[in-house]
Amino acid sequence: MSEHLPPRGNWAPAKPPPAFNVPPVVAAVIAVLVAVHAGLWVLGQDWQVWSIYALSLIPARFTIPGYPMLPGSQYWTLASYMLLHGNWMHLAFNCLWLLVFGTPVARYFGSAKFLVVSLVSGIIGGLCSLALHWGQEIIIVGASGAVMGLMAAAIPLMYGERLPHGGWRPATFRELLVNRRALVFTGVVLAITLFSGGTGWTGNSFLADSSIAWEAHIGGFVGGLLAFYVLAPRVRSA
Repeated sequence: MSEHLPPRGNWAPAKPPPAFNVPPVVAAVIAVLVAVHAGLWVLGQDWQVWSIYALSLIPARFTIPGYPMLPGSQYWTLASYMLLHGNWMHLAFNCLWLLVFGTPVARYFGSAKFLVVSLVSGIIGGLCSLALHWGQEIIIVGASGAVMGLMAAAIPLMYGERLPHGGWRPATFRELLVNRRALVFTGVVLAITLFSGGTGWTGNSFLADSSIAWEAHIGGFVGGLLAFYVLAPRVRSA
């Protein structure tokens, strides 16, 4: 009768995988957005007004001489407007979609390119809002343009294909144009964007005059898709 002995060494039960395997860069971006909004909410009206003055995108700054602003803020606010949100619901939706669609993009690109896609998408979204509201005294806030860009960048990953020897190949732009599921998904996303922008159902909070612009959503989406194919390794059809 033989006896089976366990092999020598330090053996312990394998640790289960984490329940939420979120890339650190995605978690960090969400943490920054939440910290900014929570901080302004706690600090009160004076700081909230200052944040609008210093960080929000206001088209009137480009056209009205003597408009109150920090020198150069008409330019840096094309990026900093993404740090502010109209209310907790606006922030929550953006963080949710950032988590869902930013995760595959961060895993595919890594942290640096993920941030580039986000920034480019947000800036293009801001430029679209600026073009359509040129010279108007409105306040544009929110990371929605960047989030829409990440959503667009995730589409080639979602509708790619598994390679025979392992790995995953993103869909080419031409393949997206003939993929019915990808087109339906894109259509639904854009329809929701137009509806939310037209009805203002996301509301506002201390930014009572803020604009959660659908133009930034559309511009960010286009910017994110372009950024994906510019930054991605050459994507070829099988």
